[in-house]
Amino acid sequence: MYKGHSVVVVMPIHNEHDHLAMAIARVPDFVDRIIAVDDGSVDNTWQKLSGIQNDRLVKLRHGKNLGVGAATRTGYKYALAIRAEFIAVMDGDGQMDGRDLPGLLECAIAGADYVKGNRFLHKETISRMPTARLIGNVVLSWLTRRASQFKSSLDAQCGYTVIRAASLRKLNLDDLYGRYGFPNEMFFAARMAGQKICSVPVRAIYGSEMSGINPLTAVPTILYLIGRSYIRLRLSNRLQEPVLGIHQAID
Repeated sequence: MYKGHSVVVVMPIHNEHDHLAMAIARVPDFVDRIIAVDDGSVDNTWQKLSGIQNDRLVKLRHGKNLGVGAATRTGYKYALAIRAEFIAVMDGDGQMDGRDLPGLLECAIAGADYVKGNRFLHKETISRMPTARLIGNVVLSWLTRRASQFKSSLDAQCGYTVIRAASLRKLNLDDLYGRYGFPNEMFFAARMAGQKICSVPVRAIYGSEMSGINPLTAVPTILYLIGRSYIRLRLSNRLQEPVLGIHQAID
């Protein structure tokens, strides 16, 4: 519990045998449940996960790789079924710092529906982010902001998020893209639903892990998702002016 509120962390995992234990260890003690979803790993990730003894840990598995978005969706649905109040997402590669979770939760408690971590607001993280990744994230985030008319700073590709369960229930999860690009889809879905979105500074921990993302396929896909979402937002006429909130502006 965090200040009297139930908190669940969804952790999508794919081939993270070497980083899984560390990622779980970085989840704060106040979190009530950790829902780890192995998305069809082909290394020893499932065996490693099965051997971890933790009373908070729920272990789910996809029989084949469906994508990080699909794994997150599976975790979300489980969290809703157990009636969590706030649902966070922390990836299984250990790059998300549990010390930042209270900041995301504070924004949600203050009234935001959907809270996105923002690495651009943390100077130390930006200085350590690989150059190619930084450039790609800046460009995609700028395009996402333009398409959505989001006035605040935005780290579109950051998957470190918190959402109110009541707000999540209003989104059609099954309509969202199931692979890399899911954070973009969630952001646009929240915008289309007229939900308040808050951007909060977070750190990123970069170690020896290698990104499994192929930019030659991921970038065109994300550009397509941004374009599709832009059209949907225009047709829905749900764009709203920002309302100020804690940490950063809430849209």
